[in-house]
This record gives sequence, C-alpha cells and structure tokens, in this order.
Amino acid sequence: MALPTSSSLDRIPVVDCGDPLVDIRAEGGLLYGPPPECPATAPDYCWVRSQVYTRLLRVQEGLPAGLRLRLYEGLRSLAVQQQLFDEEQARVVQAHPGLTPQQVHERASLLIAPPRHWDGSPNLPPHSTGGAVDVELVGADGAVIDFGMQARDWVRVPAQFCETRHAALPAAAQANRLLLAQAMEGQGFVNYVREWWHYSYGDRYWAMRTGQPQAIFGPVAH
Repeated sequence: MALPTSSSLDRIPVVDCGDPLVDIRAEGGLLYGPPPECPATAPDYCWVRSQVYTRLLRVQEGLPAGLRLRLYEGLRSLAVQQQLFDEEQARVVQAHPGLTPQQVHERASLLIAPPRHWDGSPNLPPHSTGGAVDVELVGADGAVIDFGMQARDWVRVPAQFCETRHAALPAAAQANRLLLAQAMEGQGFVNYVREWWHYSYGDRYWAMRTGQPQAIFGPVAH
C-alpha cells in the first residue's frame, strides 16, 4: 500500500466536530498499561476522543473469548511528540550517518510524526488529535499475545518488523496482527501500515484512507 505524502495529508481540511476527550481510566471497560515511551506521557496517554472510546469498547465486545484490548497510548502532547521525534532522529543519524539533515527528518517521520515539517510548516500528528491509539491484545494471563514484538519494542527492532504485514513474521504473529486489524477496522479504525499497533479514527490519515472530505478531529489538549 502506498502511503500518503505529508503534502497530500496537509491538503485535507480539518473541521473539528467538538467531540470531547474522555479518560479511559475513569470511564472503565478497557485495559491500559503503564505510561509508555517516557514519564512525560503520563498525564495524557489514557485520554481519547469520546467516539474513539465508544468504538474501542465495541472492539472489545467483538474479540474472541479470553482476549482483551489494552491501550498502549492515546493522546500525546506536542511537547512529547517533539521529544520522541528528536530521539528518533538521533537513532536515524546513528544508524545512517551519511544522510543529509532533510533525509534524517524524512526517515524519522516514518515512525514518529513531527510537529513541524522539514520546511518549518506546522504538522498535525495523529496522536495530538485524540483520535489515534496504539493498542495491543492480551490473553487471560494478562500478557501481550504473540505479535512478534510488543509495541514498546519499536525502538529495538528493524523498522520493517513493525509493519503490520511484515512477510518474515512467524505464522502465529502474522495471524494475531491480522486479528487485531480485523477487529479494529471492523469498528471504523484505519491502521498505519508501518506500525501494526497504531490505529486512527477521525484524523487526517483516517480521512484519506476512508475517502472522507475532511478530518473531524483537530489538535486538542485536556
């Protein structure tokens, strides 16, 4: 699947529908893990748009017996987004020291959306809309089922291993990634194909993938 360019996403208008944020820790019904990535995510990571929360509950209801959906991360502030992007750029430089600064920016953007494009224009990272979520499935023992890796491992594995349909995965991991995709897409989410755990509803990427004329979630903070 060809991924949209930043310029094509930027052309999609954003008309925020006003859907409020909710904290799944207070609402209940869904599992969530510890704050991901870094301690600075703690205030935000369990907040999502109300429509997203409702759809996640429906995903949970449709899962096979013994499986639970667990939120890894929802809302992410622009400050944390910038921190994660800077860290990813540093990893890219270490792995590919011959790249130009612009090439480093572009490669880092494949896994972490920058708050600003290379030309300095503002970007709208999906996690900063409250519409993007990183999710996993856990079994009856509370452990993440076999996806070939956990979401938290993305900084320690080759980028292609994070792809939803990575061809070299063992059969069980492939089946589990497909199971998650079918469950999430069945409730209107779209998957970012470079990250098997990342799903969107209401943001620009969702609008492009589903043919909507506009995104319904813009930048938000609680």
